[in-house]
Amino acid sequence: MLRQVDQSFDFSASGDSQSATSQVPTGSRVGPFVLGTLVGGLAGAVLGTALSPHTRGFVVGLYHLVNRRLSSSEHDQLRFELLLQ
Repeated sequence: MLRQVDQSFDFSASGDSQSATSQVPTGSRVGPFVLGTLVGGLAGAVLGTALSPHTRGFVVGLYHLVNRRLSSSEHDQLRFELLLQ
């Protein structure tokens, strides 16, 4: 459970407690959140579009590497190397 505590501290040498309470922000936080979301979405879209051919090539190459079939000579060599261990 959260509760807001309103305390004013005297930070100045002159004893003016009004300057400590004037530092509390009173604006809405929705505007900066929406602006940050828009900027992040736009930057992500631009970066994703720029990197998409490279990423696609990497993923396709990795897929072919994992799913490739060994020729009989490669299969025999691999079996021989495993036997040596």
